[in-house]
Amino acid sequence: MNIEQLLNLQKFQRKLNLELSGVLKRSNYEITLNEFYVLYFLKKSEGHSLSISELSQKNGLSISATSRMLVKFEQTCGVIERHPGEDKRSVMITLTPKGEEYLTESLTSVEAILQNYTLTFGILEKELHL
Repeated sequence: MNIEQLLNLQKFQRKLNLELSGVLKRSNYEITLNEFYVLYFLKKSEGHSLSISELSQKNGLSISATSRMLVKFEQTCGVIERHPGEDKRSVMITLTPKGEEYLTESLTSVEAILQNYTLTFGILEKELHL
């Protein structure tokens, strides 16, 4: 891969993220892309539950940024709940039924956009020799 290919890949990713963010903001639930990822990661995890540390690693955010996002997300939407972990110092974040509803509706919009990008990425993939 060369610099031009890297720049094209970054441009593609930025465009995709902007479009995904836009469709999520316009949905009935008005969630951010990072909040969508939290719901998705929780749904895919065993017991629909992860620690703040695990969520921050999966989302690529610091623990403090993840914690702030979760507090806001929990208070405004009620799609996640906090529960004590096995270690009394840890907190587990759990997906609520309302969170599953948010995710199901959001997935429909996200998958529609991803479907549009499949062909574009296929072309980009050939250009970048991925």
